[in-house]
Amino acid sequence: MSIALLALVPVIVGRVDSGPWTDAPTEARVDQHVQLAVVVVDGKIVRAPDGIARVKLRGKQRATTPLANVRVQWSIIEPHGFRTVKPAANGTTADFYSNVSLEPKTFGKWLGYDQIEYFERVVHTWRDAKPIAAVIATADPKTMQVPGLGTLRYKAEVDVDGTVVATPGAEATDTFGLLPSVHRVSIRRDDSFLGFLSSYLLVPEVFGSAGGGKDHQTERFTGADCADVMVGAMRRKGKLLAYTNVAGLPVYAKTIAAAVELDERGMPAHEIAGVQPGDLIRIDYGGDLRGHTPRAFDHVAALWEDKSDPSGPNKGGPDGKLDGFDLVIHMGHPRLLVEPLSGQSPATIDVLRWKP
Repeated sequence: MSIALLALVPVIVGRVDSGPWTDAPTEARVDQHVQLAVVVVDGKIVRAPDGIARVKLRGKQRATTPLANVRVQWSIIEPHGFRTVKPAANGTTADFYSNVSLEPKTFGKWLGYDQIEYFERVVHTWRDAKPIAAVIATADPKTMQVPGLGTLRYKAEVDVDGTVVATPGAEATDTFGLLPSVHRVSIRRDDSFLGFLSSYLLVPEVFGSAGGGKDHQTERFTGADCADVMVGAMRRKGKLLAYTNVAGLPVYAKTIAAAVELDERGMPAHEIAGVQPGDLIRIDYGGDLRGHTPRAFDHVAALWEDKSDPSGPNKGGPDGKLDGFDLVIHMGHPRLLVEPLSGQSPATIDVLRWKP
């Protein structure tokens, strides 16, 4: 039986392990099995590939009928990290995205939402409508900080009797970035703070990220700055914290190491012991960057992994001390990065730990 071609609406649905198929964003741990499929809504009828008897669309369960004799092409939608097409319409001077001024005299002044740019990449050429495995992989391997972790969007083109209809893609944007109708897949390491933070890998930096309620760019995984991405990860974990800046983080966390200087190699002026993965490291840059913002602390990172000097007694393994060999995760230019703390040196830092 052919499908009438009028008013056909393709919708991407996802499933985690043996859970329900739904058009809600697909969020999972890396150890879970994640699949995507496309269904076609034809008026009150939902047509789905074999094996998908029910789907949840816009929060409502719908029974399906078979979707036959169609082909599907799958694409991934990625954000350009650095601005590539044209200068920022809001007047920012940075090559990364920023909603606020970065000029010394007007630092932090609201300029309006920067325009985030996107591109599409075909990952599965025309094939039958069977579900596919959702994979986090980008066109540029250099952007992958931790293989398989982070956030991307998917688009499906459906060939129905020679007519192609498609789910929303790179063109589907508003003030805050890609619309929620573009299907999001976010894969995290685990259910810890760092795990939820890892789901923001591949999300572009937007300095001064903003928006109200569900439209906050961090909530929508369209962009985040250094403090918002930390708060966003805690919100995904279930803690309803208001978004804030670096100076506001002590409201949510206690200081476990007072301010201390790091030299050019990231070595502290005195030993910093007792820190744990997930602790927040606030950074006030020194050297040529000293005083480059009017704030007491310029940036924030989180301790990702305890490391040590590869030529030392622990041969690069954990040593229980915070220094330049340790790996931190932070919103860098142009996206969330995992790299040695030495890359943020010289600086003055303090260390915070989330309150229970």
